[in-house]
Amino acid sequence: MEESVLAAIQRQQIEIAVGDLLLSSDHYMRASIAERIHHLIAHADPTLDVSKFSEMAWEELVELRILPPRDEEA
Repeated sequence: MEESVLAAIQRQQIEIAVGDLLLSSDHYMRASIAERIHHLIAHADPTLDVSKFSEMAWEELVELRILPPRDEEA
């Protein structure tokens, strides 16, 4: 299924939130941002294509245990 316009916008919002997470050094701010990312993904449009996340966003989402690690091909 092709990603809808709404899902593409939501993916951008998640990417921005991940950027905020990377820029924050305060524990409580990071926890708040991580909670916001969880909420954004939990309520995202079903057509959201997680494979379109940037490598940086994917790594952070894996670290937060939101997404599984990508399968690396040798």
